[in-house]
Amino acid sequence: MKDSEAFLLHKTEYGEADYILSLFTKDFGKIKGIAKYAKKSRKRFGGRLEPFVHLRVRFREKPGGIKFIEDSETIRAFSTLMEDVSLFMCGSFVLENVEILLPEEDPNENIFNLLRETLSALDSKKNPSNAILRFQLSVLTLSGYEPNFDFCSVCKRSIEDDSYFSIQKGGIICNACKKNKINGYKISKDFLHARKDWMKGHQNFPEQKLDQPFDYINLLVKFTQYRTGKEIKSSKFLEELRND
Repeated sequence: MKDSEAFLLHKTEYGEADYILSLFTKDFGKIKGIAKYAKKSRKRFGGRLEPFVHLRVRFREKPGGIKFIEDSETIRAFSTLMEDVSLFMCGSFVLENVEILLPEEDPNENIFNLLRETLSALDSKKNPSNAILRFQLSVLTLSGYEPNFDFCSVCKRSIEDDSYFSIQKGGIICNACKKNKINGYKISKDFLHARKDWMKGHQNFPEQKLDQPFDYINLLVKFTQYRTGKEIKSSKFLEELRND
């Protein structure tokens, strides 16, 4: 029998009483397994098999790799995320990014801790747009898809002023190299400076006042989709937050 901390990414009904679960575990990475009689067993699962619940799960694995989730217990429920529609959409977006960016059964404790910290930040209702943006920058870096915001992707010069981002090149382009180019997303020097503060471990990133933060969230959505070839379906709901 194995056990680990975990978050539920999604669940699918399987027969009359079972679920197929996709879990992101701290010790084993992203796994899938069958929770037998999970719909009926309150003792083993209760109401804990929901998004935004930090769990401890136990599972066994049969020859061939088939996993059976035996039971779960709650470590912490992020109740505000469950009850607030806007925050629920934010949390769903975060979970979908984890689902898309991580391969199966590849443990990544740093991303697990990032997910827990991000859900906690969203649950506190403190600047959700910055919490999402910080998550995107972090999870892309930790999963090996880090975009380049440090130097021009064409001439390789360091950039600290307003510039442009090329999704195809995977990074920023200085104003000189942008000339006569149509494509590109504007990047402000304020964003570049805020990101550098975060990279240096400063704790004030969530309080940074960024102009149009959802423009950067949308840019990183498009970058992620381009690099992975997968659609982030929940991103369309974030437009509702832009209009709040």
